[in-house]
Amino acid sequence: MVTAAPHRSVRPHVRRYVGWWEHRTTPLYRRELPSAEVPLIISFGASIRLFEVADRTKSTDLGSFATGAYDAHVVVEANGSQGGIQIDFTILGMRLFLGRPLADLTNRGIALEDIFGSDARRLTSELHDIPTWEARFDLLDREIAARISAARRPASEVLCTWKRIVESSGLVTVRALVEETGWSQKHLISQFREHIGLAPKMFARVMRFGSAVDRLRRKEHASLTELALDCGYYDQAHFDRDFRAFAGVTPTELLSTLGSHGGFSSE
Repeated sequence: MVTAAPHRSVRPHVRRYVGWWEHRTTPLYRRELPSAEVPLIISFGASIRLFEVADRTKSTDLGSFATGAYDAHVVVEANGSQGGIQIDFTILGMRLFLGRPLADLTNRGIALEDIFGSDARRLTSELHDIPTWEARFDLLDREIAARISAARRPASEVLCTWKRIVESSGLVTVRALVEETGWSQKHLISQFREHIGLAPKMFARVMRFGSAVDRLRRKEHASLTELALDCGYYDQAHFDRDFRAFAGVTPTELLSTLGSHGGFSSE
């Protein structure tokens, strides 16, 4: 596994690149949690299975794919010989890279070929054939910068709302956002959900939850109560309710599934 930071030109919209190769003789199930980041996978090997959020008995096998925003955890299965690159976009970065609103991608993945057609096949083939990870990441820098530069931006009010929620770690209120944009609450919610895939209040909850998970993963807390208060939760009960809603388990149960890869395993 190789991790790299993107070029500074795309860093506002891309958090990291992760390249990997692995071979498994038994399936590995990971619990992927909702956050302000969403992955785009360039696959060099076997497909990856995503289980549906609403019905865990249903799943989709995907090669190279992108996802929209999530408001619940998703279980992902890896098996066989796999390799590729994971590009961790911000949700807004994914909106710009794909060049389309994300409303219809909430809680689901979509094959890259269904969005970009032959360009998806070209990019996957070129990245596979390049001999070094560094050169692969350089190519991604150029591809991503070009697509984001050419993308038509959402309205400035949507961008302002995004920025305020991110900068406040989800602690800004919808009332404050309405006052700052000058839009009606209904219109702001509708436009933000159309482009980002989540309503502002839900995205703020995801931001707050993601901050708590990052600190939980790094064990940057003296107690769960202290962590809850530091992340803007009213109390421990409020904290536990959001974890059950987004992760399906309590904070303590989630921490017990933390694997060496930094992710969370799922039974």
